[in-house]
Amino acid sequence: STIGGRAAAMGGCSVASRGLWAMQNNPAGMANLDKFSFGLYYENRWFLPETAYKSGAIALPTKFGCLGVSFNQFGSSKYSENKFGLAYAKDFGPYFQMGLQLDYLLISQGETYGRQSAVTFELGIQSQVTNRLRLGTYIFNPVSFRLQQSLNQEKLPIVFRFGAAYQFTKDFVGQCEIEKNTERKGVSLRGGLEYEALKNFYLRAGVQSNPRILTFGLGYALHFVKIDAAAQLHQELGASIQISMVFSIGK
Repeated sequence: STIGGRAAAMGGCSVASRGLWAMQNNPAGMANLDKFSFGLYYENRWFLPETAYKSGAIALPTKFGCLGVSFNQFGSSKYSENKFGLAYAKDFGPYFQMGLQLDYLLISQGETYGRQSAVTFELGIQSQVTNRLRLGTYIFNPVSFRLQQSLNQEKLPIVFRFGAAYQFTKDFVGQCEIEKNTERKGVSLRGGLEYEALKNFYLRAGVQSNPRILTFGLGYALHFVKIDAAAQLHQELGASIQISMVFSIGK
C-alpha cells in the first residue's frame, strides 16, 4: 500500500508525487528535498488494532543526492510484517530524477511458525515533462526474490506503477495512476484531486479500483510541519483512517 496521508486521501495516487513519503512510494520523488526531514505515519485499517500500519522515515539531502532510511510495520505481536529501507535519490535535471531503495523484509508469525525474511529493492523514475505535467514510474522487487525460511520458498510479489500528476491551476492538482501487483488479478486504477481551499489548507478526494475504495482527506502545512489526514471507505471491509506528520528542519 502507499504511505502518507496525502496519498491515502487521493485514491492511493503516489507514483508522481514528491516529498518525504516518496521514499516508500517512488523513491525518485525525494530527490528534490532540500531540508532534513522526518515523518510518522499511522493507519488504522477497518478499526481493528490487529491491522494497524505504522511507518517512519528520515531523509538527509546532500550535495551528492538525498539519503533516507525508513521502517514499516503491519500487524500485531501474533503476526507482523516489517520492512526496513535504505534509500538514495538523485536529481539529474528537470527531466529526470531517479531513486533506489534497498529493503530488508521480516515476517514474524509468533512462536509456532517463527520468522521469514527476504532482501529486495525498489526503483523509481520521475520526469517533469512540462511546468504542469510530471510522470512517474516505479517497480518493487523487479527480480522476484523469495522469502527465506519459508517451507515453499514463497516468492515476493512484483509491483509496478505508472502515473501522472497535472497542475491545472496554482491551487488545483490532479493525479492518476495504474498499478499491477502479481498477487492480484487484473490492475488497480487510481485517481485523486487536491484543492488548496485556503492558504496552506488542502482538501482532497479520490477513488481506486480493484479493490473499490473511495477516499477523502485534509492537509495543513506550516513552515516546519505538514499534517495530513485521510479516510478510506472499502466496498466490503468498511472504513479506515490515516494520518501522517512530516517535520522539516533548515532554511
